[in-house]
This record gives sequence, structure tokens and C-alpha cells, in this order.
Amino acid sequence: MLVDTGLYITYVLIGICVIGILGFSLVNVVKNPGGAKSGLFGLVGLIVVFGLTYVLSDGSDAATEFADMGITETTSKRVGMGLGTFYVLTAAAIVAILYVEVSRLFSK
Repeated sequence: MLVDTGLYITYVLIGICVIGILGFSLVNVVKNPGGAKSGLFGLVGLIVVFGLTYVLSDGSDAATEFADMGITETTSKRVGMGLGTFYVLTAAAIVAILYVEVSRLFSK
């Protein structure tokens, strides 16, 4: 009983936080519409990465290896998309870090 109550309170607090984040984000976009452009570029880039990794992921192993566990081809494809997105974003972060460090090295 106590665990259920704690979970419900957590859900309510998360909902309040999400509403607050969305509200303050909308206020910031209204005050500074030029700043929203860079955020929009990031969001579009993330959607492109999701789309590319979904198209490139293969769910054919679900029919042979994981069929007895109830994993469908769609589920396998989504898991592959998640892993591919993780790999792409990790590689992008490493390249960005290396670029910043190398550019600092040569700018001094």
C-alpha cells in the first residue's frame, strides 16, 4: 500500500515537472524566438537520427531467435533503432569533444 502511494506521488510530481518545463520553454520561445531556431535544429537532427537508425535496423532475428519469448519483428526493430541511435549519438559526442580539444590545441 505504501509503495503504491509513493509511486502515485512520484507520477504526480513528474507530471508537474513536465508541465513546468513545457510552460517555461514556451515562455522562453515567446521572449526569444531566435533562440528557438537552434533548438529546432537539434530536434530535427535527433528526429533524422531516429529515422535513419529505424530504417537501417533489421528485425529479422525476431522470427528465428526470439520468437519463443514473444518478441515481434517490430519490437526487435525498435530495440535495434535504440541501440543504433545510442551508437550514433555517442560517436557524435566523441567527435565533438575531440574537435573542441584539437581546435584549442592549435588556437594557442
